[in-house]
Amino acid sequence: MGKLKDLSIKKTFCLIVVITGVVVMLLSTVSVRICSKVRDQILLPHAYIFQPSVVQPKGDGKFTLEASGGPENGEVSEFTDQEVMIFNTAQAMMVLLPVLFSFAGIACASSLFYRIKLKEPLDALKQGIVRIADNDLTYSIGYQKQDELGQLCSAFETMRRELLDNNRRMWAMVEERKKINASISHDLRTPITVIKGYSEYLDRNIGKDVLTEDGTREIAEYIHEAASRLEDYANSVHEVQALEDMSLDYKEIALPDLMKEMQTQLSILSEQHQTSIRLSADLPEQTVSLAPAAVFRIVENIVSNALRYCKSKIDLDFSYSQPFLTITVTDDGKGFTVQDRAEAVGCFYKGKKEKEHFGIGLTICRILAEKHGGSISLDNAPGGGAKVTVKLKMEEIFPL
Repeated sequence: MGKLKDLSIKKTFCLIVVITGVVVMLLSTVSVRICSKVRDQILLPHAYIFQPSVVQPKGDGKFTLEASGGPENGEVSEFTDQEVMIFNTAQAMMVLLPVLFSFAGIACASSLFYRIKLKEPLDALKQGIVRIADNDLTYSIGYQKQDELGQLCSAFETMRRELLDNNRRMWAMVEERKKINASISHDLRTPITVIKGYSEYLDRNIGKDVLTEDGTREIAEYIHEAASRLEDYANSVHEVQALEDMSLDYKEIALPDLMKEMQTQLSILSEQHQTSIRLSADLPEQTVSLAPAAVFRIVENIVSNALRYCKSKIDLDFSYSQPFLTITVTDDGKGFTVQDRAEAVGCFYKGKKEKEHFGIGLTICRILAEKHGGSISLDNAPGGGAKVTVKLKMEEIFPL
């Protein structure tokens, strides 16, 4: 039985049909012989044999058969009613039993095939469908056979895991949106309070001597500054949401060519900030499929963030181990705090003393890295300073 479960559905079905056919044929043969024997036992007592016959030829070419013998006194014994019933029953059974055995064989083969190959996987799939309908994705289908239904259960299990991962990502996005909304509410409170307070002050004192020309101009500047900060914040929120919804534009590019373009971009940043930015790359002569715009923006955001904290230098290291391109950015600044490492890649995170930016640089890097099939992690370098590691998944392109 165990070996049958390991066979494919087609082989199991054929094997059960062959075995059932052989059993039905054997039973039919035995039953026909038994019925035939019973029938003969009824006939034999009533049979008689003629004595040997003599054939005499005639002159006209015809033959005359002369026979003698037969039952004594020329009488033949009659069949009793019981013998007739048994004889007719045996005759009928010779036809009916093979038919009955055939139908019984079909029923047994169907039941056996269902119990061996169909019942367990179908029950597992049915249970899985019920659990999914109840929004329960934490179970696992335990049918592990390698037949066709086993492959179907495996595909169903893959679908369940994908649904579970999608749900987790969805809930993570919901939680992140909650954090974003909380951050927005917190960060917008100050400029809104400024605008509301000064507008109320102007409303109360308009036409009074309290409002001088210089004082009014100063209040207008405060209101304009707060309004500008609100506008910048709204643009930042829109940018983050647009990145979450965008699709990356993948292109084929050789890794050495990517490094040449990266070196050009970094040299411009180095000159602008009067800071040493060193690039090292241990990359093969390999063409890959990636989104160059996403890669450049990730590097630009990480380096721009490092430029605010470094003392004199920033090191970039590129390495490739199929299928990931790893980018490591290290500076000689103060490094990350425990809270920074835990929350800095979240939306609108800022250090306690950071007021001039909205804290979306590393958030953008995280979103782009995840869209590129990778990840971002924060750490501190052994010699001091911050260390940001980004992994991007890419596909190798081979010439035809």
